[in-house]
Amino acid sequence: MNDRIIEIAIVVHNGKRVIEEYASLINPERHISNWITALTGISEDMVSDAPTFREVAERIQELTHQRVFVAHNARFDYGFVKQEFNRIGVRFSRKQLCTVKLARKILPGYRSYSLGNICSDLKIPVDNRHRAFGDAEATAVLFEKLMFNDRHELIHSSLKSELETSSLPPNMKWEQIDALPEETGVYYFLDEKGKNLYIGKSKNIRKRIIQHFAGDLKQARFRSLKDRAYDISFEQTGNELIALLQEASEIKRFMPEFNMAQRRQKYRYGIFIDEDENGFLNLKSDLLHPDKNPVIKYANKKRADGMILHWLENYQLHPQRCGFDHETNNPLLEKDSLQSYNDRVLSAVKKHMYDRPHFLIIGEGRKLEEKSIVAVENGKYLGFGFFEPEFVSGNPEELKSFIQPGYDNPDIHRIIRAHLKKRKSDKIIYYHPEEKYSLPDL
Repeated sequence: MNDRIIEIAIVVHNGKRVIEEYASLINPERHISNWITALTGISEDMVSDAPTFREVAERIQELTHQRVFVAHNARFDYGFVKQEFNRIGVRFSRKQLCTVKLARKILPGYRSYSLGNICSDLKIPVDNRHRAFGDAEATAVLFEKLMFNDRHELIHSSLKSELETSSLPPNMKWEQIDALPEETGVYYFLDEKGKNLYIGKSKNIRKRIIQHFAGDLKQARFRSLKDRAYDISFEQTGNELIALLQEASEIKRFMPEFNMAQRRQKYRYGIFIDEDENGFLNLKSDLLHPDKNPVIKYANKKRADGMILHWLENYQLHPQRCGFDHETNNPLLEKDSLQSYNDRVLSAVKKHMYDRPHFLIIGEGRKLEEKSIVAVENGKYLGFGFFEPEFVSGNPEELKSFIQPGYDNPDIHRIIRAHLKKRKSDKIIYYHPEEKYSLPDL
C-alpha cells in the first residue's frame, strides 16, 4: 500500500457518550493527487506545516490503547492506520468493529449501507463529508443507534475475545499468541524439542493461528497436534507469493508429520519436448537429467505417460510422436501440416510452460524500503530473496545475488503460474542471461 494518511480524527466513545475528540491534518511527505484534493478539499498547501504521522503516533496510541477500533468499513481504515505504524516500526493491534457489517445485520432492509446513504436514511447529519472528523462524528452517532437497536447482542458477541471461542493447546500460553504478527508469512507448530509438526502460511499469521485453535485442531487428525504443540515460530514474507513458495519448500524440506497432503515423494521422471528431423515436435517421458529441461516432472514413468496419453487423446496427437509404439487409425494425422500439428502440441503443454523462459517477479518486501524477488531461468525455479532498490544498480545478475536457492519442483511452478495469472502490482522483468539489462523504476 503506497497511499498515505493526510488527515486523522478520533472520537472516543465510552458506550454511552463521546468523552474525547481529536483531529489533525497529516503531512504525508509526498504529493497529494488532484483526485484526492477534489474529493476531500485537502491540498498540499494545507498540510505543508502539519505534523507527520510519526509526530502524532504517540497521541493515537494513547487514545486507542485498550479500546476498540470502530469505523465504517473498519478493515479499510484500520489497514491505513496499521500501515502508517508499520512505516515507523511500531506494532499496532486493536480489536475492530465494522459499522457497515453491523448495520446490515442490526438494521436490515436499507437501500445502501455507504456512510452517506445510511446516515441520510437514519437522519444523521454529516458535516464535511469525506473529511476525517465529519465522518468519524457521524460514525459515532451511527454506532449509538446500532447499540440501541442491537436486540440480539451482536456487538457484544463481536467483541468477545478471539480465544473465548477457541481452546488454547495445553502446553501453550496466551503470551505466545499475543506475540504473533498480523502480517503475511509462514508459521511453524513446534513440539517440545523444537521439531516441526506442521507448517502453514497466511496473510495474517496471528488470525490464522487462532482459527486453528477455534476449529481446525478440533478435527480428529489434528487432535494429537494440539496436545504436542509447545511453541509457534514464524517468518514474515511481505507478500503471499513468497509465503506460498516458502511454505511449499519448507514442507518438502522438513516433511512435517501433519502436512500429509503436501508431503510428496521425489520426482524422478519428466515429459520432454524435442524436434525430429522433419521439424515435428515430439513428446517423450524419460528419467530426469541435469542437462535436460522437462515440461513437467512426475514421481514415476506411469504418471508421466498418463499425462502424455491424455494430451494425445484431447489434442489429436500422433502416438509415435508421443513415445507410443501403436499405430494410429486416424489418416488425417498422416497428412497433418507441420504448423498445424506443432500448434496442437504447444497448446497441450502451454499451461505447464511459461511464456518466456527467463524472468523475475518483483513484489512487496517485509518492510517499506524492501522488495522481494522470485527468479525463474531457463524455465527452472532458482529461488526467492529480498533487496533494497536504493542499493542496486539494475541488472538481473545483480538481483539474482540476493536469492536463496530454492528446490525446483512442479508444486512451485503451479504456484508461480497461478500468481502470474492474477498478479496486480508486481513487476515482471523478462530478460536474457547473456544480455545487459537496466531495471525499470522499482
